[in-house]
Amino acid sequence: AHGSLLFCDGVQAAGKIDINLFALGVDALSLSGHKLGAPMGVGALVTRPAVVVPPQLIGGGQELGRRAGSENISGIAAFAAAARAAMRDLEAFADLADRRDEMEAALQAAQAQLVVYGKGAPRLANTSCFALSGLNAETLVMAMDLAGISVSAGSACSSGKVSRSHVLAAMQAEPHISKGVLRVSLGWQSRAEDTQKLVNEWSKLAGQTLAAE
Repeated sequence: AHGSLLFCDGVQAAGKIDINLFALGVDALSLSGHKLGAPMGVGALVTRPAVVVPPQLIGGGQELGRRAGSENISGIAAFAAAARAAMRDLEAFADLADRRDEMEAALQAAQAQLVVYGKGAPRLANTSCFALSGLNAETLVMAMDLAGISVSAGSACSSGKVSRSHVLAAMQAEPHISKGVLRVSLGWQSRAEDTQKLVNEWSKLAGQTLAAE
């Protein structure tokens, strides 16, 4: 609508790809420190100069008058340090795509029917989402956890839910396949042996499950 503001949730992208408020053509962009290596509970709202945001809390004039109360100074400082480090490491972070692709290739070599969602499309270098018909995501997550591997069955903000991902539904993913979906995120310090361990454990679990059918 005319005069409306365009907001972008940039939480997942920050520190992983180059983002620019003006290049995106949005009025406001949100960021969260914990996605960059800073403590949880600190974030930022980046706005165009002309955008006026009503105060969330009124009282003092902290945070440009938008949120009254004592600032989380240590959190803000940690967020700033993490953001600077992420900017320095942005190019190296992109190299994680090679490790992710190698992991996906190894998984598909073990189970040729594996579906990798978003493969061949622009996506974050460190994130993989894949599924295989006949598997159950909740069972896989628990089994991988017992093996010392942390994965999820959906987005980080809804991984505790058992309902089907609305994103995969919008991508027209077949329900009988996507019910076995896993989401894997590689970190700055993830090594080849880490991804190989994941491949080995998942392949073993998939083989055992399918053999029992």
